[in-house]
Amino acid sequence: MVASTEREEDVKALLFEAADLHGHLGPFLALGVRTGLAGLRELNTGPAETKLRVTVMLKYDVPFSCMLDGVQTVTRCTVGNKRLSWKDSEQMSAVFTVQDNSRVEVIINSAAIQELSRKLADNPSEETVRKLALHIASRPEKDLLSIKRK
Repeated sequence: MVASTEREEDVKALLFEAADLHGHLGPFLALGVRTGLAGLRELNTGPAETKLRVTVMLKYDVPFSCMLDGVQTVTRCTVGNKRLSWKDSEQMSAVFTVQDNSRVEVIINSAAIQELSRKLADNPSEETVRKLALHIASRPEKDLLSIKRK
């Protein structure tokens, strides 16, 4: 169950849009979509906000880096428009800021990362990876993310 302001169908539509950009559907891409949606919701803004900036902290290695394309799809912040950046980190989170200094950090729960890493360690089939992504898209937000206002 996704957050009450986000319909599951809308999350899945964004997930498939992200998969088109990214090249395949995977759980860390889904985490990026969920993270992007949470950041926009918490700042009460949308992807048309040109003053929005996002910095994603993650281990810059596949599959973790797939999260970037999910965040990019939802927020329309990209490396090219200089509104998306990343920092190498063992902990996964994203800081969303708007020029008026509104700021929120969306933190990926370490238990969710560990669970996905464990499930991906056995080199699962493409269908299994796809099912994991859809599972992430529909899980309750509290199981995946925590929000910290700065």
